[in-house]
Amino acid sequence: MIPVPADREFTVNYSLPGYQPQVIAVVPRSAGGSERPDIESGAGVNAVTIEVSPNPVYAQLQPAAPPAPTKKGRGRPPKQPPR
Repeated sequence: MIPVPADREFTVNYSLPGYQPQVIAVVPRSAGGSERPDIESGAGVNAVTIEVSPNPVYAQLQPAAPPAPTKKGRGRPPKQPPR
């Protein structure tokens, strides 16, 4: 389990070599349905049930485009400075 802030939106980042990364925004809200939980009103965090949306957070990564071919070994070698 990873602790996350309960009073503001946060992001989940997915990345894997060879795939395009994805960022998913997660929004906390009280179980009653209000958009933002009011945890600073004096009621205390334990008095409010917090849910996040989306829940669960998931992403399907898309394959990255293959790297562009390099032009190594082509052309003239660099000129050597005179000695």
